[in-house]
Amino acid sequence: MTQDEGRPHAGGTDGAPRLPVRDVAALLPGAGAPPVVLLHGFDGEGALWSGVQAGLAKAGQRSLAYDLPAHGGAEDFPQAGPPKVAARAVLADLRQAGIERAHLVGHSMGGAVAALAALFSPAEIASLTLLAPGGFGPEIGTGPIRAVMEAETETELALALGSMGAPGWRPDEATVRAILHGRRPGSRRRMRALFALLFAGERQGVLPLEAIAGAGIPTTLVWGDRDGVTPFAQMGAAPAAFRRIVLPGIGHMPMLEDCAGTIQAILSGIGMRQTS
Repeated sequence: MTQDEGRPHAGGTDGAPRLPVRDVAALLPGAGAPPVVLLHGFDGEGALWSGVQAGLAKAGQRSLAYDLPAHGGAEDFPQAGPPKVAARAVLADLRQAGIERAHLVGHSMGGAVAALAALFSPAEIASLTLLAPGGFGPEIGTGPIRAVMEAETETELALALGSMGAPGWRPDEATVRAILHGRRPGSRRRMRALFALLFAGERQGVLPLEAIAGAGIPTTLVWGDRDGVTPFAQMGAAPAAFRRIVLPGIGHMPMLEDCAGTIQAILSGIGMRQTS
């Protein structure tokens, strides 16, 4: 397995900014299929997908986990903010990397980014797998999101992140420590500004779901039935063309709460079977 962790987003060959990415190759030979592109949620970063990437590699699937504009190593990305900026940035980066088609997997805000990328350039998207995606209804549980954003200690962050998951779930200490100590100076100010943009009035914007469904891209929704951040009920109101996978007893952080189940759902979404 080879990987490129944290590539800086200095200009590419044409001077355009690049997004930091963790590129993990497949462990099995013969990988010619489009790679999986993993897009994190609000106040996240690509490293949150590390367990998922390891599982995808074992299944023979290359994956790329980006830091989206305004997040992680892309905090000062030009014009960072709206999901449409992130969607265009991901598409541009894939083109610069010579990737003609990709499976997009997005969590929460990253789900909205993935859906918009598919709407902007459907020919470049092999499939969409959206985990508890943002933009499927105006309701949004901003309390846990704000608590994670404002947490200053490991104890505070563990409690806040736990409130994102199903009742009784708690993140492991290593994850909490990595998130907290990975925060860069000034990042909270930027996150507060983005929070105000995305969740004005404690609501969220709604995607043009019928237009996305009309693009004809195979789309799978993956939702925990205990999700109170992007409410589970929003899955039921989604277009009928979208395939649905329910994760029983899981909240808003499926890649952390049930990594194995999340990997299986992603492989199903992209049309692969998990190998033992």
